[in-house]
Amino acid sequence: MTASCCQLLYFLLALTIATTYAQEPIDDAIEDNGLSNLNLPPCPATSYEISQYGPETPLSACILYDLNPRSDDALFVNSTINSTNAADQPSFTEVGLVQVTPSGCHNHRDGANTAISKLNNDNDGRGVAIGHFGTSYIKFRLISIIGGNNNNIGNDAYSVVHEEILDEVFQNVDNVHFMLGSCSFASANDKPMALKHAKIVLSQVGPPGFYMDVANNPYVFGIHVNSDTYSLPALKALQFHLDATGESTKKQPVRVVYRDRSEFFKSTCRSAIDAATLQGFDVTAIEFNPDGEEMPGVPNSQNAEFLEGLADQLCSADEGPNTNNAAVIACVQSGDSDVMLARMRLNGCRPTLAWFTTATWGWATDNADTIPFFLGGGQWHENFVYSDKYFETGKAVLEYGKEKFGYMGSYDHVVSYAMPMLIVELLTSFFKIVDSPNVTDTLVNRYEEIRRSLTNINAHTIFGPVSFNEYQRNDGRGAAGTQWVQKGNATAFQLGCISPLDQADVPIVIPSQSSLPCPPGSYIDQNLVEGDPAILADKCTLCPAGTFAQYENTNLQCQQCPEGSISLEGANYCVATKDNLTSVGLQVLGIIFVVISWSSTIGYMVWLYLKRNDPVVKMSQPESLFLLCVGAFISTSAIIPLTLAEAAPGESTRGASAACRSIPFLYSLGWVLMYTSLTAKSWRLFKVARNAELARRVRVSVREIYVMVAVVLLVDVSILIAWVVVAPLQYIRTNVSTTLNEATGVMTVETAGSCQGSANDVSMWAFLGPIIIIHVASMIVTNVILFKVKGISDRYQEQKYVALASIYICELVLLGLPILIAVQESGEARYIVIAGVIFLTDTGVLALIFLPKIKYAKVGLPEGMTVTESIGIKRTNVKSQAGRGSDYPVSAVEEIRRRASMTVNRNSSVLSSQSEGPAVIPSPVASVISVASSGEEKVDEIEESDYDDFQDAKSTCSTNCSNV
Repeated sequence: MTASCCQLLYFLLALTIATTYAQEPIDDAIEDNGLSNLNLPPCPATSYEISQYGPETPLSACILYDLNPRSDDALFVNSTINSTNAADQPSFTEVGLVQVTPSGCHNHRDGANTAISKLNNDNDGRGVAIGHFGTSYIKFRLISIIGGNNNNIGNDAYSVVHEEILDEVFQNVDNVHFMLGSCSFASANDKPMALKHAKIVLSQVGPPGFYMDVANNPYVFGIHVNSDTYSLPALKALQFHLDATGESTKKQPVRVVYRDRSEFFKSTCRSAIDAATLQGFDVTAIEFNPDGEEMPGVPNSQNAEFLEGLADQLCSADEGPNTNNAAVIACVQSGDSDVMLARMRLNGCRPTLAWFTTATWGWATDNADTIPFFLGGGQWHENFVYSDKYFETGKAVLEYGKEKFGYMGSYDHVVSYAMPMLIVELLTSFFKIVDSPNVTDTLVNRYEEIRRSLTNINAHTIFGPVSFNEYQRNDGRGAAGTQWVQKGNATAFQLGCISPLDQADVPIVIPSQSSLPCPPGSYIDQNLVEGDPAILADKCTLCPAGTFAQYENTNLQCQQCPEGSISLEGANYCVATKDNLTSVGLQVLGIIFVVISWSSTIGYMVWLYLKRNDPVVKMSQPESLFLLCVGAFISTSAIIPLTLAEAAPGESTRGASAACRSIPFLYSLGWVLMYTSLTAKSWRLFKVARNAELARRVRVSVREIYVMVAVVLLVDVSILIAWVVVAPLQYIRTNVSTTLNEATGVMTVETAGSCQGSANDVSMWAFLGPIIIIHVASMIVTNVILFKVKGISDRYQEQKYVALASIYICELVLLGLPILIAVQESGEARYIVIAGVIFLTDTGVLALIFLPKIKYAKVGLPEGMTVTESIGIKRTNVKSQAGRGSDYPVSAVEEIRRRASMTVNRNSSVLSSQSEGPAVIPSPVASVISVASSGEEKVDEIEESDYDDFQDAKSTCSTNCSNV
């Protein structure tokens, strides 16, 4: 009773307003075109300006557009159309269209205006050609009336006015045969007038329930696609994902919340519930009455606590962030969305998908930080490339409308533009086989045939393919599935089209990033889950330094690295490095090697100085022994840069590379000094001994030794300098191995640094090879020379000991080289092998050379043996007189003694007559004897001797000669 009273009051108010305006004078043009009987004034503002009226602004019913092709005086309020005089135009048939809308439906009105303007100006202003020959034309009259400001007078009062206006138009205006549907709730007001006057109405309503009464009202056709299909692409994509991953839909919760007071909200979400149930999802339906009052006096739609309770049913905090991955579908208003999403964040929700009716509304653009990856649905998308003869795309229609009407329209603008185009398709196809169409008679007397033709139409419009199902609603294409994504390289999220597939410009993103496990090296950040407005965006954060996540996970934190390992931010394993650096202990050992070698070398040099007059030292040539010590000293010094030739990962290798280049210098120069001094000394000894055997006098100066050493040293230095200039050694660290312990998540990276050749094409063996040849040649030459003087007493020559030293070095090299190759990847092992070989080589050679000399010097000569006798030089070319001319090898000194004794015996009388005093033995015997007796002269100053000279000395030899 109360509702009826309210409706009556609204109706009386509307009639009062209409009567008030009817008392005002109306333009004569209106009186002439059949609208004068409506008593409606022109609208006071443009279509868009009227759409902005708020509840406080009254607006009575008014005529916005009357696009009448027969009159230049037609009412074109805020509109332009190229019209010409009727007398100048060929014959055409007028077809009237009427549209009544509430104040806010500017897109519906202006879209139709655009279509009529284009159609009536077609064919050079003749209109649309019809008939078999295309010589008949039709033009359209658009009567667009605004029924009032429903926000000011209320929807019920507006509905009464809406129906009354339509009724009056059909009764008073000729040739009005089609209705262009109104918008929103007002569409329902078109249906009774369509049935009453048997006129087709093209409704712009999505829910299928609007069209279910087709048996009783066959004049209602829906150009909108079924809004019940809006959410279906999202559910289908989710099913495909689960099938692809082998997961069951039974384990995937789908939770649907919707208002029950709206046919659109209810039918859209009920369709989603039915489809999800059919696909086998775990479905939960949550229906609520937005106008109910769970809290007295507060509608549920304004009760935050009530709406939060609904959000708890969508995803509960008890489920936790690791399991709360429901697919959420919500058919709600903008305010509902805000409250529910805020609660879902606090509950730790990470939905697999979120499909919201608000995702394609203005709410989305107002909440740009919330909508990433949100799914939605609608009638049309600007990416659609459907076209007609006037525009390439629907977006081009909107751009045209912006130019003409001053605003960028919505999909309603495109749909309203498409409706007159659909009527043209209907009429042209109906009269296609008729030679001379009688359009007026057909529309009056054969209208049912027109209606039935519409049920079977397959038209191509800017809105897309249009055809009608059994309920006379458009099923020519699917709904426009949408998702907010980043297109191309854009950083901002844009509303992309995901369906129909032939119009899609982006692939659907399902499941959402927030619902996925975090990749290795990251974890779910609870702060992002609760605080990030974008509920579907990635909620993973990189693991902090010192932690790791080895696998995909849904953990709220990363694992700590085991002791002894580290990680950088975002690590999926910890790293333990094995740098193969030489330990401090081994470095100390290397320095100890140096100290021991240097100490022994200095000790030998001190002993050499103190014993410089000892026959052992003199015969061993102290200059050569000194060079031997210096060489050992320098060679051992190579251990110092060997110790310094390393750098930890990340450190500068400049110092280590410099140390690398100094190692071959020190070791090679030391070796050359050691062995060339032995070679020179051996050569000197060989020359002296050889000439002594031949009883010839020869002098070998120290300068000759130095020259010999200097020549070899110069060659060696030249090679070393060329090596440094052309291909210097560099310290390079390389990876040896990488092993991952799956149990601990620790990756051990083993690296080793070493001195290596430069990266250029010159191999270091081009220089190392000649150096090795010089060293080996020195060893061979020295041993060959010493072998030739092996007859000299061990007391004065080193052939045995140098040979032992050479064998000793070869053993060290043969033993150390395989070990060095085997431990090449271990810095410590490589260091100790190289340092040990250098140390043992230097100390071993010095010991083998000096220790025997120290022993002989300490023991001294055997009792009764002179220095000369101790030399033991053999002679093979002197014939013994006692041996019947046969060769009898005796020592040179013994031969001299024997011959001197014989001479004394034969000439005793002569000798006894000489004056008393020491016997004077002439040279060369005297020189040999004096050297052998005193040991104070240089032993290498052995002069040539022959026995004729010795006979000259017999007259002066005293009896003491026999004592020599």
